[in-house]
Amino acid sequence: MIFINRCNLHTLIIAIFAVGLVSSALSQDSGGGNNGGGFDGPTAPSGQSGGRGSGTSVGMIVGENYVLKPSDVIALEVYQEPDLKKEVRIEADGTITLALIGKVKVGQMTVGEAQSLITDLYDRDFLVEPQVNVLVTSFSPKFVRVLGHVGNPGMVDIPPDKVLTLIDAITQCRGVSRLGDDRKLMITRTDSDGKTQAFEVNFRKIKRGEAKDYTLEEGDIIYIPERLI
Repeated sequence: MIFINRCNLHTLIIAIFAVGLVSSALSQDSGGGNNGGGFDGPTAPSGQSGGRGSGTSVGMIVGENYVLKPSDVIALEVYQEPDLKKEVRIEADGTITLALIGKVKVGQMTVGEAQSLITDLYDRDFLVEPQVNVLVTSFSPKFVRVLGHVGNPGMVDIPPDKVLTLIDAITQCRGVSRLGDDRKLMITRTDSDGKTQAFEVNFRKIKRGEAKDYTLEEGDIIYIPERLI
């Protein structure tokens, strides 16, 4: 009986010591935020200001070189000026209407250029050294049409701030079907003057790396004809 009691006592001492170690570790973790090594919150995304007030607008992550277009939606924030916070859609003529300064044309400007222009307009007559932040929250739809013998013909969206290649578009349509002629794709394009041109593309060579891939433009129509047997 004495041997059993001593073993139990020894086990109890080890258990108490282990609990003490765990408690000590938990205490150190809970206080770690004060020593500079803890996680103090999310880091502001690159290209966006992380220290301009408590605005909560969520914008798309695009570069400052993204060119604004009609139907894009942008969110405007001015540091410490909550009354000027606004989300607005760019009109067909490229303008937006903002508090105090009225109509401003931002269409065909980059995000960075629009932000600088709005900053200058507020700084000129209304605010002292305003800190303006412009975010794109929604993009105007841009797409191409893929028709003919592909797995899933239809419209393919052009991603914002990126190019869409012919390989990308055909891949999103599940590729050329077994009845399609991948040597004689037709691309029809209408330029800004309304002039339409069509050209034939050997997609098979592009897939093999024997020819350069094509960068598609908004409104392009890609047609894959039937293969002649």
